Amino acid sequence: MKNLKLFLIALLPITCIVAYAQRNPDYDKVVVLQTRIDARDLGYPPVDVIPDGESGITSLIVAPNGNLYGATSGFRSHLFVLIPQHGYVQPLGVIPGATSVTNALAVSARGEILIGSAPGGHLLEYKPQNEYIQLIQIGKPLPVTDLGQPVPGEGITALACNGNSVYGLTSPNAHLFEYSLMTGKFADVGVVAEKAPGAEKLGEKFETEKMMSRMLIVSGLGDAVWGSGQSGVLFHHYFGSKEVGKLRIQAPAIPGREPWTRVDAFVADPSGMIYGGTSDGYLFRLDPEKQTVTNLGKPLMQYRIDGLVRGADGKLYGVGGGKDDMARLLSYDPSTGAYDVLGFIDVNRRPYYTWQAYVIGAMASDRFGTIYIGEDERISKLYLFYPWP
Repeated sequence: MKNLKLFLIALLPITCIVAYAQRNPDYDKVVVLQTRIDARDLGYPPVDVIPDGESGITSLIVAPNGNLYGATSGFRSHLFVLIPQHGYVQPLGVIPGATSVTNALAVSARGEILIGSAPGGHLLEYKPQNEYIQLIQIGKPLPVTDLGQPVPGEGITALACNGNSVYGLTSPNAHLFEYSLMTGKFADVGVVAEKAPGAEKLGEKFETEKMMSRMLIVSGLGDAVWGSGQSGVLFHHYFGSKEVGKLRIQAPAIPGREPWTRVDAFVADPSGMIYGGTSDGYLFRLDPEKQTVTNLGKPLMQYRIDGLVRGADGKLYGVGGGKDDMARLLSYDPSTGAYDVLGFIDVNRRPYYTWQAYVIGAMASDRFGTIYIGEDERISKLYLFYPWP
């Protein structure tokens, strides 16, 4: 009993400090409503958690059965799963040969998880199997099948799947490739960006990166994959064709910044429209049939639209802000054209902790109406946002 009293006395100052360290109540006015948001650690703290420096969430995908899969980037890349019925994040293993998986998760028609690795540039296949009964072993290799390297010497930076074919973008040379899950063969479809802005004497000497979209999107009909290439020019590739169709339309940009424009996020709408968010922070609507782009404006002052998903209420939800900003959550109602800035992404659990995301690496939404937001920082959490009234 004496030892217990000493422990409680020692704990009291720490508890007071933690409680006092909570944010000022006035700050509550600029964050997401606290009854609408929650956060999850990437594992079972304090031990079985994806380590610091390896926990930045840069890919999220929802499988047909409703399970959420995510991949991290850092010193090593990890794959994790959140099964909605259980509600916790379960690390599954270290992805072989990968330190970065950026919007490069996809799901096949049979439910396999496809992973595009960087810098190794291999397409990997993970088969889910009774994950909820597996013991967490941080650092164990993820059991995968290596399907091969689509373009030698290139890393994979984005993936999309229409069920039977996988499409991907590679870096640094911006190849679009196709992999047939039926034949197991790769096809290098073509290059979507010929030159970096610096090569055209439009930028500084250090600007050697080719501008291509950070994400690919399969159209609602599943017959084509879309993305952006050099100077924000939109392209498509139809299933079965052997080339890239570069359009005469560009993603919206601040005048003069066209050479540095790329699409950061895409989402397909049941209406057949495709919505996108750009590196300059514009939201736009693409009509795949008419091949036209409508600029819907710039909802935030910041650059970048880091993620974009469709909610169960028909609205679009996105996150804006670059690495030097504070990420804000926003919504767009296609039926009215109205924006709503919902606030900073913050979870405050007085008197225990407050945790705010500054940089977001990925977003996803499921059939239950939950929107998942992946933090991309040295120590990261997965946020769950519930937009329904």
